Amino acid sequence: MNVSLDGYVATIDGGLDWVFPNFSPELMASTQQVLGGLDTVLMGRKNYEGQAESWANAEGPIAEVMNGVHKVVFSNTLTQATWSNSTLATAAPEDEIPRLKALPGGPIGASGGAAFAQYLSSHGLIDEYRLTVHPVVLGSGLPLFTTRIAFDLVDSVDFPNGVTVRTLLPKASTSGAGAGDGAAAA
Repeated sequence: MNVSLDGYVATIDGGLDWVFPNFSPELMASTQQVLGGLDTVLMGRKNYEGQAESWANAEGPIAEVMNGVHKVVFSNTLTQATWSNSTLATAAPEDEIPRLKALPGGPIGASGGAAFAQYLSSHGLIDEYRLTVHPVVLGSGLPLFTTRIAFDLVDSVDFPNGVTVRTLLPKASTSGAGAGDGAAAA
């Protein structure tokens, strides 16, 4: 999940123009490696529609990963998921995610989208956060967090352009659910 120094994942109108200037070749390679290690990606409807529009007909390493990975879409309005390897969730995240975790396969990730990430986070459904913190302050926007969560820092990688990728685990006593009870990485 890309996040500004002040905790926003997008501008108030959903804009991400502040993110792209910071995607150095090193950060892109790191992102590709993480995404390539996922078996399944969880998405909310808005994020799904935006990513499908961006990646479905694109070429390149990230497009190849995003088009090839299994995607599970959580939506109350979509009747079908037409992007390659996409399915609609059959239950609410708190029921569907444990079911998905019980299936054979590799790691499950959650793709950006403020409302979906906030829901997963506030319901204790994220085991591990991978936050790509950009050296920019937006002042306002769509926040990643709407509930209090304390974290343990697992890893931190600094890139020459000022971007820091932090891997964090929610502390069991503050996340609303114990670490290991969730399913997705953001």
